[in-house]
Order: sequence, then C-alpha cells, then structure tokens
Amino acid sequence: MTADRLSALFLNPLERGAWGGVERWLFDLAVELRGRGHAIASAGCPESAWTKRMEENGFPHVRVPLRSDFSLAQRRTLAAFMREHRVDVVATKLHRGIRAGGFAARAAGRPPVVAFMGLVETEPGWRYRLTYRMFLDRVVTLAPPMRDAIAARGGLDPSHVEVIPYGVRPEDYDLPESEGAALRAELGIAADRPVAVAVGRMHLQKRFDQMLDAWAAVAAAMPQALLLFAGEGRLQEELVRKCETLGLGGSVRFLGFRRDVPRVLKAADCLAMSSDIEGLPMVVLESMAAARPVVTTDVGSVRAMMDDGAHGRIVPIRDPAALASALVSVLSMPDRGRALGAAGRRRVLDRFPLSRCIDETERYLLSVRRPR
Repeated sequence: MTADRLSALFLNPLERGAWGGVERWLFDLAVELRGRGHAIASAGCPESAWTKRMEENGFPHVRVPLRSDFSLAQRRTLAAFMREHRVDVVATKLHRGIRAGGFAARAAGRPPVVAFMGLVETEPGWRYRLTYRMFLDRVVTLAPPMRDAIAARGGLDPSHVEVIPYGVRPEDYDLPESEGAALRAELGIAADRPVAVAVGRMHLQKRFDQMLDAWAAVAAAMPQALLLFAGEGRLQEELVRKCETLGLGGSVRFLGFRRDVPRVLKAADCLAMSSDIEGLPMVVLESMAAARPVVTTDVGSVRAMMDDGAHGRIVPIRDPAALASALVSVLSMPDRGRALGAAGRRRVLDRFPLSRCIDETERYLLSVRRPR
C-alpha cells in the first residue's frame, strides 16, 4: 500500500438478519472507500445480513461464527485473513467486535481497532473499560455530545474519540412523487390517506410500544391515518399483540424489513420516531433527504440535524401524548408537511452529504494506521 492507500477490515459481529444504522454507516464507508482505490475486506457471521450484503457486493469476506470472543480457532482464522490482506486498520462495532477484532489483531501485527459507536454501544463499568483498554485504539462517533458521553462512560481518552457526522447520498432519495404513489397502490393505500412511517429494528431502544400508545390518540383524532412499520426484530410479535389490545388493527401495518426505504419514505407523509436512546439517527437524515418532515423524540443529536418547527417536530422522550399531538399537527397540515420536508432536504444537501463523511473518515483512518 502506498502512503495514501489503506487496507481495512470491516468486522461486523451481528448475527442473522439484523441490519441497523451502524450497518448502513459501515457499508456505505466500505463501498465509497473501495471506490477511491482502498483495499476493503470484510468479516462477519455466516448467516448474517452483513455477510450476505458484503458478499453480494464483491468484497473479500471471511465467515466466522463470532459466538465466542476469545476462541483460539476464530483468532487464527481472523488473524490469517488480516495478514493475507495486509490490514492496516480494523473497523468494527459493539463489544463483541472490539474483543474479537482486537484479540485477533494482536496476532496479526496489531493493526489499530477503530469502533464506530453510538452512545447506546458504550457501557460503564470495569469490564467494559478493560475491553476498551486492551483491545480498542480509537472510536469514531457522530456528534460532540456523543463524543463527550462515550469518553466519560468508557473511561477513554477524549482525544481518541473522533467526531465525524454521518451523511447520505441525497440523489438516492431524490425520487419522483410518482414512486411513492406507486408503492401506495401496491400496498392498497388510498392516495389521500394520511400516512406516517416508523423505520428501524423492533428493539426496546426504539420504544415502538410508546409509538403505538401515541398512535392510539392519533387514530382517535384522525380515523383515516395509517402508521407503517418498516423493520423487523424480536419484539414484533409483542407489538402486534399490543396493536390488537389497543384496537389499532386497521390503522397500523407491519411491512417487515425493506430494502426500498427511499420509496417507503416517499409513500409516507412523515417519519415518526419514538426512541429514547439514539446517537445521530440515520433515518432522520434519510427522511429529510426524501423531503419528508420528521416527528421525533428529543434524543441523541437530533437537534444537531434538524430544527424544531422548521423541518418537523421534536418532542420530549417517553411522552406519547406529546408525540401524538405533533403527529396530528403535521399530518393535518394542508400540504401534509411538504414545505417542512423541502426545508429538510435543503439542510441535508448543505450539511450532511455522504461525500463529506467519506472525506473525513478517509483522512482519519489513514492518520491512525501504524507504520509498517
């Protein structure tokens, strides 16, 4: 590798079908860095969505079960793969990725391990601090408040936690309105029906249970309104039962995992988010890029992304009544919030293009690799 070329291993420890915001972040980085001439390889669990996506896109990939962080056989496999690809930097996520990647890196010349983290991935306590001290070299996160909290909770040197805001490809979301209309037709949704969409894994962090509590009030005020869930996860059955208990069967629909999120956003009038833990939630940027207003809880770095009243509405966390009121307000607008959505797209074009994120990440990874 020349001085301006990088060899990186992207190690993702998630199993099966899980695909969240950090997966999207790492995948976009891998694709864009490869496009700039860097050598990008991948590692992941055999049946994971990450493995499938990386192999489909032609990345050199090694399948490892990642069931035990300190398996010697796993360490040998990963270390041999790192040596084969002359890895300069290991990019990973979660504690399992840090431990498995760091343990193998020690046997492969110690390429630095860089974790891509939101606040939810950082835990206090001596066990986690020991993990960070032994196996983690650097952290990349999305906003200054997250940097400060991660450093404090993890006992990390703040200078080792870098802030690089994520971005999106605005052109991926610049679909004609006819695309949204077509998807509505496919799903049997009337063109004039008010629709909100919640996008994400069915995980407690997302507080979709509180979204349903809020939606019960929305449905009472706007009987024709429809809530779509785009995502899957272990809590889905519980959420379906809650819908039945609340009598929301006709106003809530579960779409499952979708690869066509831009079309789903275009088919909706606004994004609804009820999380009580987030970093810089990527789906907010996606919705803004799709020119759709956002109704969200005041979580993570949302206020660094959007302005309350200008691009949508921001409400307190764990307040279903406030969330319901904001959703009714946006869905009742004569233009269904289209002006708010257009302002959000302008914000993304100005501050959050993916190209800026790639530029800064590329410079940072090149700066932290060790001389050979």
